[in-house]
Amino acid sequence: MTLHETDMGPLEVESPIAVPSDEAPEVPVAAAGGGGEPLRPPARGGISMRPAMVVLGLAVLILAVFITIAIVTSQSPAPVKTSTAARVVPGTAVRAVAAADALTPIISSGQPPSNIINAVDLPAGAVRVAHQNNAGNSGQYDSQITVRSDESQGALLTFYSADLKWEGWQVFDRGPAANDPGATEVLGKLAGTDGYYWEIGVTIPLTTFGAGAPAGGWTNVTVRLLQEGDPE
Repeated sequence: MTLHETDMGPLEVESPIAVPSDEAPEVPVAAAGGGGEPLRPPARGGISMRPAMVVLGLAVLILAVFITIAIVTSQSPAPVKTSTAARVVPGTAVRAVAAADALTPIISSGQPPSNIINAVDLPAGAVRVAHQNNAGNSGQYDSQITVRSDESQGALLTFYSADLKWEGWQVFDRGPAANDPGATEVLGKLAGTDGYYWEIGVTIPLTTFGAGAPAGGWTNVTVRLLQEGDPE
C-alpha cells in the first residue's frame, strides 16, 4: 500500500486539555449500587504506516537491482573471440574458426558490436582475399569480406546453414542467390548489443577449377554484415 492508496491520513487522537476552573472538579459517578471501578478513558486509535513503508522499501530495492544490472551489462561488452582453433559444428563435416581476425579491416568505431563479430565463423583454412565498404554516406553499417576456401560450394552451403544456427542467427533464407546466377546464399538475423538488429548474408558462387587451384577446386565466399535501420 502507498500513501496515494489511503482514503485519508492517520487519525490523530488528541489528549484532553485541562481547562482552569474555580469550581471543584467533578468526580465520575460510580455505577449504581455504590461500587465498581472508575470509568476508563477511551483507547487511542489510528492507522499504522508500517505496511506502506514495507512496500515502499521493496520497490526501492527492486529498482536499485535493475539499475545495477543495466549499468553492468552496458559497460561490460563481451570480449571478441580471437582463438584460431578449429572446432566441430553439428550438422557439417567442415570445421569452423572464429572470423574476428579476417573481419579486422571492416571493424570500425565499435561496429559491428562484439556479440555480432563473435557469431561469425569461417571454414577452417579459408584465406581473406578482399574486403569492401558498401555503406557510402548512408551512415548505416554495411561491409563485407571475401575469403577463399578449398571446400566445394555444396559443402560450404551445408556448413553455413548449420553454423549460423549454431551461433544463434535466425536463418530466414537459404537457396539460390538473387542477381547472381549459379551462386547460393544463406541469410540470417541477430540482435546486437548496440540496440540494432544485424543481418548476415553469405554468398557462395560456383566452385572454380584451373591454374593454381587444388585438384578439388576452390570457392570464394562473401560474408556481408548489415546493420538494420531502426533500433530494436
